[in-house]
Amino acid sequence: MTVNSPLQYVTELFAEGKRAELARLLGVSRSTVTGWDNLERRPDGMGGTIPAAYMSKLLKIAAQRGIKLDFSKIFPS
Repeated sequence: MTVNSPLQYVTELFAEGKRAELARLLGVSRSTVTGWDNLERRPDGMGGTIPAAYMSKLLKIAAQRGIKLDFSKIFPS
């Protein structure tokens, strides 16, 4: 799987590329998830990353579903 951002990686892995489904899993609106890609709304260098407030929920969902995560794709260096 070729991905350009942590958000794209997680969306593909958890929700078959559908941001609306990722939003549903996290209990937020689709516009919230879409905003994570908005370079004007995010701090410099943070576009396409997943806010820390949602990481524990993602890890819990991954454990429940048996999803193996590549942390190098979630936490950019």
